[in-house]
Amino acid sequence: MREESLSFPPYPTEPSGRDETVEVRVGTSGGNRVFELTTTAARRDNPSRHRRIGERPADPRILTGSPLFDALFAQAIDDARLNAVSSIRDGAYRHGEPIPCDCFQTGEKWTYVWTRDVSYATHLGLAVLDPERAATTLLYKVSPFRDGLVLPDGLPVGSLQIVQDTGSGGSWPVSTDRVSWAFGAEALLATLHGAARAAFADTALRALSGTIEADRLAAFDPADGLYRGEQSFLDWRDQTYAPWVIDDLTTIATSKALSTNACHFKALDLAARLAAERGDTAAADRYAGWAADLRAAVDRGFWLEEKGLYASITTPDSPARPVETFDMLGLSLAILTGIAGRERARRILSAYPHVPFGAPVYYPAQPDVFCYHNRAIWPFVTAYELLAAVEVEAVAAIDHAFESLVRAAALNLDNVENQEWLTGRTWFDDGPCISSARQLWSVGGYLGMVTTAIFGYRPAAEGFRIAPFLTAHVRDRLGDDRAELHGLVHHGRRFAIALNLPPRAAGQGHFALREVRLNGAPVTGLVADALLRDDNTVDVTFGDFIPDDAGLSLIPVVEAATHDDPHVFSPREPRITDLVVEDGRVRLNFEGQPPRSGRREALLFTVLRNGEVAAADLSDTVWHDPVPLRPGIRRAYRVVARFEMSGNASHPSLEAAIEADAVLTIGVDGAGVERRDGRLIFADVAVREAGDYRLALLYRNHSFHIQTGVTNAVKRVEVFDAEGRRVASGIVQMPHMTPVNPLRRSTFLPMHLRAGRYRIEIDDFFNMSYLSSNATYISPGGMSGPRNEADIRALDMIRVG
Repeated sequence: MREESLSFPPYPTEPSGRDETVEVRVGTSGGNRVFELTTTAARRDNPSRHRRIGERPADPRILTGSPLFDALFAQAIDDARLNAVSSIRDGAYRHGEPIPCDCFQTGEKWTYVWTRDVSYATHLGLAVLDPERAATTLLYKVSPFRDGLVLPDGLPVGSLQIVQDTGSGGSWPVSTDRVSWAFGAEALLATLHGAARAAFADTALRALSGTIEADRLAAFDPADGLYRGEQSFLDWRDQTYAPWVIDDLTTIATSKALSTNACHFKALDLAARLAAERGDTAAADRYAGWAADLRAAVDRGFWLEEKGLYASITTPDSPARPVETFDMLGLSLAILTGIAGRERARRILSAYPHVPFGAPVYYPAQPDVFCYHNRAIWPFVTAYELLAAVEVEAVAAIDHAFESLVRAAALNLDNVENQEWLTGRTWFDDGPCISSARQLWSVGGYLGMVTTAIFGYRPAAEGFRIAPFLTAHVRDRLGDDRAELHGLVHHGRRFAIALNLPPRAAGQGHFALREVRLNGAPVTGLVADALLRDDNTVDVTFGDFIPDDAGLSLIPVVEAATHDDPHVFSPREPRITDLVVEDGRVRLNFEGQPPRSGRREALLFTVLRNGEVAAADLSDTVWHDPVPLRPGIRRAYRVVARFEMSGNASHPSLEAAIEADAVLTIGVDGAGVERRDGRLIFADVAVREAGDYRLALLYRNHSFHIQTGVTNAVKRVEVFDAEGRRVASGIVQMPHMTPVNPLRRSTFLPMHLRAGRYRIEIDDFFNMSYLSSNATYISPGGMSGPRNEADIRALDMIRVG
């Protein structure tokens, strides 16, 4: 019987911290290996510290010199099997009754299918493990409109929509990361083959084209070339946005996120390639052009040269400004999509602040906010960092991510959802508030680390490539002189990969790839399907050791239970207390806000005027704007705080604005306002002076809870001049609000107008309640039929320039 044990040290300041150890014993049953795993670490929601895993003959398996490494791969296979179900369920659909679907459910505690979860999980590893089931799961998140509903103008005939799940403010387009679906689709287009691939490619193009065109209308901002919408994955807004945003979701709807824009880029890129496959050169050129433009816009809109990182989000202003918060998913996707070039990517991976047991998904941490996304490590994000690091040969990041994934899977005897960021535990202090066992994207991430990064399997539509990246550290973990991966199936052909491991090497670095042989014959580049037999063996030999001295940024050691240490947390956002106009100029009074502990640290402040920096490095909390007000033109301010000692910056403050004589408000009950054929028409709007304007609707939307639902009110606005020419058009949205909120403004429609009289028409666009996939949703916009309503009380025309 083979045995192995491995111990992991605690975080230095963890109270009662101790080394935790995992042990594995390997036996056999019926000719198959059986792994008996035990851990000394406390497991979340499971009192047992033992797990028994039996391999199955048809499953992929690895054979290395490390019984523990073999066992952890078998554990990921077992977790995937446990998530492979014949029905899914969620209390919000069919009252929790089972929904037949040969799908992957999202985790032990998450028994439904969510778009981003299955998309990232498929991209990371499930497409290799079980492409048919992964495809079924991914296609569950594609939907036509309900019977009897007509596609809005601008959407391709016969197109479909990718589902944006229930979420902030009533879902899309407050959130627009449904295009993350493209990552999973791209992976499946490489692992499916024959008729299955052809059918999937057809549906994928219909879904992508419909979604892309809808998002272009509802979420694209031509002013900066970016797409609006909430961060991908970081969708609990109280975790990673400013506290004042929680009840003002038009702010999220108008801000931009790095991760979400990387998803839009992937959708455009994949749609262009699928259109080219079909011979539709016009669509291919259109989407490829949009993708190229978006790549450049991400560089302009998010890159912070002084940090060596892309920002996670922007302000909701126009012009938008990057906020000095950072997230590893967005950065990793920027690298994997090629948005970040090689040198910039290596700089990102070196500069991002890491913790001893992984990479926090978000940094700096939010003060006084419980642990879930905030103050947390998520294995699937760590897996994305690892794959991004492999792309650019960032050895230190690869080794750190590898250790993080192994540690989490080993000590928890499970592919858990997340861990507290400093201790690496699934519960410490106040969270993570939820940490499900066998979380699907954690499973996919572990599988991808082994199959893609270590063994180098890179499937493609017409074959595969073998490109393992072996660091000295990973080679040491693999033990003996050979590591084998068996049980893979590529386009119906079985094959195994054998790594002939080089001698161990001291120091940080990787081994060059010397030779790849297929069934004894040397191959390079793409291994075409035509070269494959029914059973195949790939042998890999490595060459010289290549040292690498690139480092990794580690945060300083702090108290394990801190909620506000300025070394690793951001300040709370400042509060503007007063705007005073004196002789045509503005005096701005503001204050920093201490955390709940009351600790005071030296702060420096930056003032933003109309979205741009007006003053920086202020220590005083009174600022006199030297630029006089322009009569009748709105002026807005925000303030950002920064710790003098660490440089960590806050979210921007809630906006404070001077709007005297800048706003024309027209109530819906006034003269010249009518409702006709479902449209709201303001028939005679007088604009006295030419200039830049923003149109907004004053509304209430209490269709459902602010944090969820599918009934964000999404309307098309068209502006016509006195001669009947359309001079502006666009989509505005009116997200859900809390019951106590007063009237709020919708998202804005910017325009330049001449002096004159205008007619403004407001009509329905669509929201997620229009999709047939939501016909069984039990809340408003579901079983009761589509709903796209808000109580519109007035129209505001706001002059901004």
